[in-house]
Amino acid sequence: MLTNRTTQSGAVRRRKAGELQIQIDDVYACLGQCAGCVLAPEERKAQSADMTEETLALAVGKLREHAAAVGPLNRINVTFGIADHLLIGVDYLEKLHALGSSIVEAGRPADRAHSAVFFTTSLVGKPASVIAMLREVRARMRGSVPLIPLVVLDGRLIKSMKFGPMWREMVLVAKELFGKVDLSTNLSGDAVSCMSPQELASFATRNGFDEVTVNWAPTIRNAASTLDDVAAVTTWLLEFDRLAERKHAITTSFRPVIARTIDAIMCRDGSAPSLIGAVEGIVPETIRKSIEIDHLGFVLPKLEAIGDITHADRHGLKALGHLSDGTVEEIIERAMPRVLSKIIGIHAQGACSTCRHTAVCAGTGFHVATHVARKTGRSQAFDEEACPHVAYALIDAIASQMRAQDEAMDRGPLFRATA
Repeated sequence: MLTNRTTQSGAVRRRKAGELQIQIDDVYACLGQCAGCVLAPEERKAQSADMTEETLALAVGKLREHAAAVGPLNRINVTFGIADHLLIGVDYLEKLHALGSSIVEAGRPADRAHSAVFFTTSLVGKPASVIAMLREVRARMRGSVPLIPLVVLDGRLIKSMKFGPMWREMVLVAKELFGKVDLSTNLSGDAVSCMSPQELASFATRNGFDEVTVNWAPTIRNAASTLDDVAAVTTWLLEFDRLAERKHAITTSFRPVIARTIDAIMCRDGSAPSLIGAVEGIVPETIRKSIEIDHLGFVLPKLEAIGDITHADRHGLKALGHLSDGTVEEIIERAMPRVLSKIIGIHAQGACSTCRHTAVCAGTGFHVATHVARKTGRSQAFDEEACPHVAYALIDAIASQMRAQDEAMDRGPLFRATA
């Protein structure tokens, strides 16, 4: 609730996160063409893994140490991303499962049933070949740590008269084989025009997906696609969230992030929460427990706004450091003052400086989209006094709903008796 997470003065409570989220960006190869993908077209043309064996070994070793050091933990999830691992082959996926499992084991999570290794795939290809590979990957799984496909859905493909039914068959086979498939989609102006919120929600509920990860991740290269029609993307997100809340069969990835941040920083006295307090109270713990390693071995903060978004060259931001610079904790500690200063600085200028939701926005990762919008000049397309992207409308809608729930609970029995 809004009122039970802060002190009387409105200071952010510093709570230890019980979950460690790790992403290792080892593969960029992909046959898909999502306009909202963070990868540039030339990156997707790769024919092999982008991370060398030496860098992969270094990353896994450092992450094992970090997982063991930051406990106690409830869950640990390791994702090998960003693109289509099936293109690299079954032998490679078998190795990744073993390496990812070793990180999970090192952290000794209490909830083993919900600690897993994930691999990204688009399931684009000849169905017979893709299904055969999925079956072989499943047959080679060893140990107790689950391996789960993270399938990226391209709305244009599943609506194709020819390929759509075949794609549905592949994703359902994957779900049957692995017990669970995480579904994600990349938003852009093009994506929201070709697949409505109703179509995605119906697809997810009809096929038994309980969560849909929506990625909206503007980069310097894809800004023309992701920031070309922010109004349409905002409308799409609000409607998809409304459908998910109404159906109660699926959840969105972004509502929990926004709601959790609102819950953590909202003041009891009704005054606006402190931007600096929110950033200093939330971001350090987020970064320690949510880490991304790129193919070169650079350590990035894996933030969540509308799906994962991070500090990297593709967003015009600096990495935390390189794995060769020390332990993961040492790299994070050295970079933390610079990162916090950058986040605060982004939100202390322009329309953000007077926005009543700026503290919540700063605690989620939306500053990356703001930075890209300003750096590419895309924010100039909108009212300079208004939010340059989707954050304000989403935060405002979710905060209003949470406030209404709080008020209904406060009125409780009396309200029900007199209603």
